[in-house]
Amino acid sequence: MGLLQNTMNGLKYKHWAYSEAFAYFLKGVARELKIAPSFFLDYYTNVVCNNFKKKWLKKNENEDYYFDINGAKLPDISADKNIFLPLTNLIFEDIFLISYYYNDNYDKTIVKKLDQYLTDGPYGYKDGVFDVTVQKDDVVIDAGAWIGDFSAYAVSKGATAYAFEPVEEIFSILCKTTDLNNGKIIPVKKGLSSKSGEINIWKDQQGGIGNSLIIKDNEEMVEERIDILTLDEFVEDNNLKRVDFIKADIEGAEREMLKGSKSVLKTFAPKLAICTYHLPDDPQVLEKIILEANPNYKIVQLRNKLFAAVVK
Repeated sequence: MGLLQNTMNGLKYKHWAYSEAFAYFLKGVARELKIAPSFFLDYYTNVVCNNFKKKWLKKNENEDYYFDINGAKLPDISADKNIFLPLTNLIFEDIFLISYYYNDNYDKTIVKKLDQYLTDGPYGYKDGVFDVTVQKDDVVIDAGAWIGDFSAYAVSKGATAYAFEPVEEIFSILCKTTDLNNGKIIPVKKGLSSKSGEINIWKDQQGGIGNSLIIKDNEEMVEERIDILTLDEFVEDNNLKRVDFIKADIEGAEREMLKGSKSVLKTFAPKLAICTYHLPDDPQVLEKIILEANPNYKIVQLRNKLFAAVVK
């Protein structure tokens, strides 16, 4: 009972429906015990997923359904549990939770508290002038865009997002997200790496959130040939005058993406929100690459995310 109360207090559950906060508690227990009882999954599916649809499922003038989460629009993918469950579970935590429950307040006290309980943690962090959040008119690079969830969030804040997603079936959903968000998401059917060319990607068969250039988790993963390029090359080829924010969750390929972004890091010094949990030495390796490209960066490491910005 003490664990439940501590978790509820940590999540400031007065902002949440009790059933949602309790679902997060159950999920945390399952993670800590390294089990996933069917009861936990059934509860989560029946309560949280249904609440998700009740809160955010809308219908447009063409009678088409879509999700609208505080202005971030996503296609209705609720019929596909392989995609819908990750969206309501991990993706909501990372991208929409603070926006919805805490009014986009990424103050370090809130982020650090939630970081203790959420699986991966949010993509924003603010500590005085150290501000790694998406702002109006930012040019955002979304590496590992998936169906465009973070890109949709970014454009809802007034940014423009270049969304990199190389896998065919996921890219097709990303294009639907692009259509819903007034063209401010620019989908790019390529992966970001340290070189340009073609490479095989491992596909996870579970909605695509684990698709990886580096990691093969099980024998059920299949390969697809994809195009890759460096961010430096993309910026030069498209004559981008600035890059303000880079978000990256690319299943262990973050270090290769950063190696291919050294000119961008040096020239534009974008804010960075990068996942650091895919490979054991990610926190050290990614920080080293960033500082070698631009030693003016200040870096904050949380449990599963790295935040970086050049403070003037």
